[in-house]
Amino acid sequence: MTQIHKQIDALVFRMKRLSALQDFRFVREYAGANIETPVRGLLAAVCIVGEEREKGFIGGYLTSAHRGESYAAKAEIRVYAPRSENGSGLSDAVSRLMAGLDVADEEHIITELGASSIEFDANLNAIFRTVSFSVAFSVSEGGAE
Repeated sequence: MTQIHKQIDALVFRMKRLSALQDFRFVREYAGANIETPVRGLLAAVCIVGEEREKGFIGGYLTSAHRGESYAAKAEIRVYAPRSENGSGLSDAVSRLMAGLDVADEEHIITELGASSIEFDANLNAIFRTVSFSVAFSVSEGGAE
């Protein structure tokens, strides 16, 4: 598991513990477990869509005094709702999820956050909105910064 996966997993873990998001079921997108069809409630599929690792100065130094690496990633959370509800409450759910991300970001690693318009997924027979966010952080030999 990469440092990026660890940070995203930590964000999701903290979001799962928030009372405002108790009606969400979080899953990893493309995980081995199948997503139920039809979708019966709020489903949040988490996916890392791009990642990069950058070394700082020569020899892997973040600064002249700290050795380590910098990471950046883009991630998405697709929030699915049953088609039968015609999108009722989906925008409110996405707003709660975005607020939950802000609360869960204890290390202040989220640099960008946004949401798409409502779309339809024919494979899942569900409507969804995508919450996109970017993270950036450094890991020194002493731990994450």
